[in-house]
Amino acid sequence: MPWNSTPVNRLALKLPHITTTYQFISVGLVIICILVFSTTSLHNTRVVERLKDSAKGRICDHDRLVFGNPTISDSFQSLFQAIRHPVSAPTYTDAYGKVFDTKKDGPWWKEPLRNEILILDIDTRVPQGKNELWNDGRLNWEAMKEEGDGGLVSASFMNHFLYAQIHGYDYRFFNAHDMEGLHNTWVKPHVLFDLLHSYRFVIFIDADATIQHLELPFEWLFNKWGITPQTSIALPLDSRQTINGDEHVSEDSKGRLQLNTGVVVAQALPYTFEMLKAWKECPEEKRYPGCALWKEEWSHEQRAFSEYIRYDFNPTGTNIIEIPCDDAVGYPGLAEHEHINSNCTGQFIRHHTIDKAMTKRSTEVAMLQVLTDLTRKELLSKKETYWIRET
Repeated sequence: MPWNSTPVNRLALKLPHITTTYQFISVGLVIICILVFSTTSLHNTRVVERLKDSAKGRICDHDRLVFGNPTISDSFQSLFQAIRHPVSAPTYTDAYGKVFDTKKDGPWWKEPLRNEILILDIDTRVPQGKNELWNDGRLNWEAMKEEGDGGLVSASFMNHFLYAQIHGYDYRFFNAHDMEGLHNTWVKPHVLFDLLHSYRFVIFIDADATIQHLELPFEWLFNKWGITPQTSIALPLDSRQTINGDEHVSEDSKGRLQLNTGVVVAQALPYTFEMLKAWKECPEEKRYPGCALWKEEWSHEQRAFSEYIRYDFNPTGTNIIEIPCDDAVGYPGLAEHEHINSNCTGQFIRHHTIDKAMTKRSTEVAMLQVLTDLTRKELLSKKETYWIRET
């Protein structure tokens, strides 16, 4: 992707009121930043990455030169750097002490992809009413409604945006139009097909889903889920449920558990675009007779993908990855509903398919947890400064 930057102001480097030693240090730092900046389009090596990491700071931040006041995005990057989980770490331990492992044959991803990843919200709803996200007035979090579209969408969009800011990912809200003759969720494969041309990965997350560990990068999750550089698409397995006495409602016609399109990870590969094209054109029945049934009947584009696409576009078994249900579907308490037969708790992404009002609470918990981690890290790292012991 094109790299945008502000030209270096050479006059700003002439600081007459500092010592010669400090001048040499400052110029040296700028040279390092320029070297980092000039190598971003080259093939990365361990040496370059170490140089980039060591050069990041007030003058050189997030692979670009920074002079003057940092932007809010720069500040997010700097603030959360202390608690961002390493991409290639073999394990992750959550706040409850539960340890999660990555795949043993990985890691496939060892360095941050940053703005090669797009975090994407797609919705026909725009939360711009009173005390909602896109309203010009100040947002009162405590008074923001938990129920109704405005509060739900406001909370989840903030969760997704903050997560993107922490890791240097791009973020977009795609305000979609209603689709004539199709359920609105059919917009997903169309938008993914269009936006994926500009990114290495596009990750769509539903408006009633929240990312629970904001310090954990998606690259680490790729290593956990087995998403390799050759994987086209990854989706979570759906929860099992019984509706109107039908215990197989969550299965396709072959008796296989459906994939849930509340989270879609798509990688920009030629095969992926073939797959997305077949998916978005499925209701036209040129390739898949009978697919028009899912134009407006539940579960729409989700059922179409599970019924047709996954059987035609997974020759290696890793072109389409099935993410465990417990990782990216459901939330604590979902299984308490009588018609739910799976205890999927959304360990990494909570998808509030039934109790949608819980979206605000999950957003709240995720944000407070990273602030808690950050605050304690500072306190504990300088314990002797902040803690006065009476003698």
